[in-house]
Amino acid sequence: MASSTKKIAIVGGGFAGLCSIHCLKEEGGFDPVCFEKTDSPGGTWFYREEVEEGVPSIMPTTIINHSKEMGALSSGPPPKECSIFMRHNELYQYALSVVQKSDVLKHIQYNMEVLTVKRADDYEETGRWIVTVRSTISGEEFTDIYDGVIVAVGQFNRPIIPSYPDQELFKGKIMHTHSLKGVEPYRNKTVVVVGMGCSALDAAVETSNVAKQVYLSTRSGAHVIPRVGPHGYPFDWTVLRRWLFLLFALFPRRFVSWIFERIYLDPQFNHNIYNVKPKYHIFSKDPVINDHIGSKLLSGLVVMKPDIRCFTEEGVIFEGDTEVTKTDVVIMATGYTWKFPFLEEGIIVHDEGRIDLYKLIFPVHLRHSTLAVIGFVLPFGPGFPIGELQCRWTVQVLAGNCKLPSKEVMLQDVKERYMSNAKSYSPSDKMTLRVDFIPYCDEIASQFGAKPNLLKIFLTDPKLFMKLFFGPSLSYQYRLQGPHSWEGAREAIMTSEDRMMYPVTKRRSKNTTLNFGNIFVFIFKKLCRLVFF
Repeated sequence: MASSTKKIAIVGGGFAGLCSIHCLKEEGGFDPVCFEKTDSPGGTWFYREEVEEGVPSIMPTTIINHSKEMGALSSGPPPKECSIFMRHNELYQYALSVVQKSDVLKHIQYNMEVLTVKRADDYEETGRWIVTVRSTISGEEFTDIYDGVIVAVGQFNRPIIPSYPDQELFKGKIMHTHSLKGVEPYRNKTVVVVGMGCSALDAAVETSNVAKQVYLSTRSGAHVIPRVGPHGYPFDWTVLRRWLFLLFALFPRRFVSWIFERIYLDPQFNHNIYNVKPKYHIFSKDPVINDHIGSKLLSGLVVMKPDIRCFTEEGVIFEGDTEVTKTDVVIMATGYTWKFPFLEEGIIVHDEGRIDLYKLIFPVHLRHSTLAVIGFVLPFGPGFPIGELQCRWTVQVLAGNCKLPSKEVMLQDVKERYMSNAKSYSPSDKMTLRVDFIPYCDEIASQFGAKPNLLKIFLTDPKLFMKLFFGPSLSYQYRLQGPHSWEGAREAIMTSEDRMMYPVTKRRSKNTTLNFGNIFVFIFKKLCRLVFF
């Protein structure tokens, strides 16, 4: 008699992969097998001194861009002792402690590179897949058949290094932030950092602590957001709230962006003064999270420059300049490209920025919904809660508890998302991947019955409703109902602020709280200043 347990292959042992194993174990009836290319789990957040091609990399000083409660996994809050913005090792230990409740590590095969994922001969009837892997130690190859595949390889492992005129003449060093670890090699050097994303600003700030001079080169600028928001609370904690998203939805996106920039951004970091203001509005492209670039620019340790026009033997010539800026090192903070080289051709269709993934998870052209892509989004907000929701829905689909609509309906959904994003975001290859945090979380949670029923909660539990509607939008709300709901979810929501601010308030006899009134008064005052002054 055939076993009813479904064998699922998971490509990648980062946190998307670990969360996939956790959710499969939580549901039951699955035998997950995870293939990890390196010798350790954790993906991006496992710090490695060595730089390896195709493996995510971070600096030893890296801290997360979202506050701990906003980025928490739904089935376990971070300890109150954790930093408000956790260091990479804190995040690694926290996330591992949550998923390890399901004993996920025993399902990982390390030092295994996935070579091919292709449809089995009987795919049309069974939806099964043939997966071939190779040991990175012995070189031996293994092939097996799986009932489903979850692709969880992330987006930050294939660096983009652009080409400039006469770049080959340069006698200095050209590198990507993917290879940036310590800053000591740049002591007393002149460094040019190319780019204006989070990695670019981190690289400029870190190297400026030891370098003779750092130049930050950008074509278009960016919106810079500090981690610290109004009243000293984390920025994302004050902004990612349902009532604010509902309010913003009443007005044109460009108008909301204009208000947001003047209320939240310019009072702390005037983008015009610092010559970094982009042509696009803040909600049309990812903002950049950094707390220190302003002081570095004020002190002259970092100097803003336009794009590089060309290289010379001794350095670079920036646009608008006639003289060479002598340079020792050029650090390309120019992002990453995404590829799935192991996937059978035609599985994921990418056409001029449109990616044919239903809800950014399921390929629409497949007969069976037995392959999913996790974590392939660019949210205006933390990524962990989104990735977890994607995992939970995927597992319900693989278990047969949820069914996807017809191919025609899914294609129409992809088309509508593309058209909507084309109106809202700046054109790019990854435009389709951009999502607003709360609407997308609700969209995915509603697919498997985990979206909280706010009307019912308003009538039965007004205190909880106030937290859900006026407070920060936390992942625990998606464990109040639906598959694998959690009895502790309500308590986690009600006590989240105490945990969030504990590291800085633990020595105080009386703590203050940030409520709807604080934020409303803050916004009202800023609006009055815009109108009358």
